[in-house]
Amino acid sequence: TNWPQLVLGMTFNWGAIVGWASVHGSIDWSVVAPLYGSGIAWTLVYDTLYAHQDKVDDRKLGLKSTALHFADRTKPILNGFSALAVANWMAAGYALEFTSPLYYCGCAAAYLHLVWQVQTADLDNPPNLAQRFKSNNYVGAIVFASCVAGNLTAAAV
Repeated sequence: TNWPQLVLGMTFNWGAIVGWASVHGSIDWSVVAPLYGSGIAWTLVYDTLYAHQDKVDDRKLGLKSTALHFADRTKPILNGFSALAVANWMAAGYALEFTSPLYYCGCAAAYLHLVWQVQTADLDNPPNLAQRFKSNNYVGAIVFASCVAGNLTAAAV
């Protein structure tokens, strides 16, 4: 497949479904589906940037990846997946009745970080790509802090 990063995203983010079911004893698809979708979209962004580090070797070995498949269209496609991730983070927050602007501002900040990653990525410079990949810990921290803020303010209402 040209989409191993999609398979990775589906696998890594399965925890959104399992985690929700473990905590709540059921699945609320209005929350879990956008949460799962956002994780897949985010994985496609960070792992496609990562895959660009290996594209020369992958091509020689006959391996496939979204980096090779997207080629010169990588940045616009990853911008689309970044927008999909933030839209789904916001949809999950809405389903959870997060009304605080803190949550949505945090989602916007995470999106801006993803846009920065994509726009400043030099797709032929492995150290640059490694830095972008590693910076996803900030995206995760921003989304986590947004969820905490959204949950605390929802509980206070």
